[in-house]
Amino acid sequence: MAELIALYLAGLSFFFTGVAGVSDNLQLLSGQKFRQMLSRATTHPVYAGLLGAALGAITQSTSVVAVILAGMTASGLLQMRRALLVLACSNIGTALLVFITVLDLHLPTLYVVGVSGLIIAFNLWRKWKPAFGALLALGLVFFGLDVMKNAFRPLTGAPGFSHVGAFFDYWPDAAFFVGILMRTVIHSSSAAAAVTITFNHGMMDEFPSMMSLAGLGIGTAVATYLLASNLRGVPRQIALFQAVGNVAAGLLMAGLLILERQSGLPLLMSGVHHLSGSVSGRMAIMYFLFNIGILLISVAIMPWAPAWLVKMCPPTLEQDLSRPMYIQTEALDSPETALDLVAMEQLRMLRALQHYLEAARGDEKLALKEMHASVGTLGGEITLFMEALVSMPIAPSLAARVISFQRKQETLRALEDNVFLLAQTLHDLKPLPDMAGRLVEALDTIVLTAVDALQTKDSMDLTLLMNMTDDRGSMMERLRARMSVEAADSVGNVAALHYATTLFERNVWLLRQTALWLREDLRLHPAA
Repeated sequence: MAELIALYLAGLSFFFTGVAGVSDNLQLLSGQKFRQMLSRATTHPVYAGLLGAALGAITQSTSVVAVILAGMTASGLLQMRRALLVLACSNIGTALLVFITVLDLHLPTLYVVGVSGLIIAFNLWRKWKPAFGALLALGLVFFGLDVMKNAFRPLTGAPGFSHVGAFFDYWPDAAFFVGILMRTVIHSSSAAAAVTITFNHGMMDEFPSMMSLAGLGIGTAVATYLLASNLRGVPRQIALFQAVGNVAAGLLMAGLLILERQSGLPLLMSGVHHLSGSVSGRMAIMYFLFNIGILLISVAIMPWAPAWLVKMCPPTLEQDLSRPMYIQTEALDSPETALDLVAMEQLRMLRALQHYLEAARGDEKLALKEMHASVGTLGGEITLFMEALVSMPIAPSLAARVISFQRKQETLRALEDNVFLLAQTLHDLKPLPDMAGRLVEALDTIVLTAVDALQTKDSMDLTLLMNMTDDRGSMMERLRARMSVEAADSVGNVAALHYATTLFERNVWLLRQTALWLREDLRLHPAA
């Protein structure tokens, strides 16, 4: 008995290690090109549905699919409605694991584990290491399932397990709560269903086994509530949508099963009996029908879902900042106008600096570090977009201008980093000294002038920006003169004020570089 339990636990460990490995390795593959491919593949609802089913079959976890979709939606690569359709269809693909559970794949599983493990061990095909890592993890999933099935067959005849079976014979509806518990603990519905099938085989009758599958829907909602409690905005919206579909499908399935048992009407159980001769096979088919129910319910509520989700979980300022509004993947099809879109995104980066300065003034509602990370994400998306643009077959003059915009982007990213450091330094000063307040107001004025100059490209705005950022300008001279007097009033803040002043001068210099870039760009492209 002890040896069989230990073998079952070992199989369970292999199974969960494999599930986690599949998720981790597939997320390594979800780079910019991968996400752009997914974005293009979801332009049509049918393609989006097929893509969702494929992602579900590969990852065997709607949670992994939800993470990928949340990142793409938050960054603007994918519309929310398309993301929800992909997620809904991914439930169908996850049923593949449950059907494989019923099959005898002992020998193929050993080959998969052996070959992929040796490829990784000897560093062969390093470029595809994450893919082979995912294949090895998938092999461990199947190997763990095989070990659990072999260990559990003799256990079903043990006295303790027969008492458990007798309990569910007397209280068959209680198996519904077993499914809830399984899905709450195991963060994958398909994994929970696969473990449930290996665990139920020979211990429960058919009805409680089916009820345990229906409980997976409620368990998904419980697990989502626990995992999404710290999420905000788009990730929480996607998690909530998945939870609603699972709860509705689970309650519907449980209701139909109870109605069939009480009334004798031929509903789910009768139909499944004609499709498979084994309890495990019928459970796999029932789980597939459960996922079909999730898909149908999700599609039915999809017309109202985006607006409702935004109302329930509005996007945060940080998520709005991180999401490109203009440089979509389709913009690469028109390189001539792509730089205009890049300029608009760069202007958004510059405007975000005013939020940093608001936080420096003491606005506690603004999460400074989160905003910095979000603007950094936006800057990374802009950089990747221009790298993709310059690698395309475009005219030499346009390529030269793209390179010029890349230099501008480097300046803006350095400016963003330095304004963040300045805001963070001043935010920690309580109360804010007069000198620090003047630094914030002065920099805010220059940033606002830079925004106007880049937006209007007006010669007067540009001249004003050049004068304000001149190292010999009257504003800079007055600030230097007052610092030596006012810093002495706050002895404890002398080092912080000195550092803040250094950062301020660095930011003014970077803003001047932006002004010089704009002057040169207007000289070479007066119609821009």
